[in-house]
Amino acid sequence: MLSPHEIAALLLLGDEQEIDDLEPEQLDTLLVNKLVTMEHGHASGNAYPRLTSHGHSMLEAVRRIR
Repeated sequence: MLSPHEIAALLLLGDEQEIDDLEPEQLDTLLVNKLVTMEHGHASGNAYPRLTSHGHSMLEAVRRIR
């Protein structure tokens, strides 16, 4: 089960906003649950989280509940 903070992070990622202050614990939980994956940026080379298909499905379910 996701915490409210993890759900909020998922919502922000779903809006494709850059999240610089995402807590490592939240990111770890999203990674473990396979809701996000880490991708490397082309220009900067830095890794950033992206929603997986499972993450998109979870996000759609959360948005239906809100």
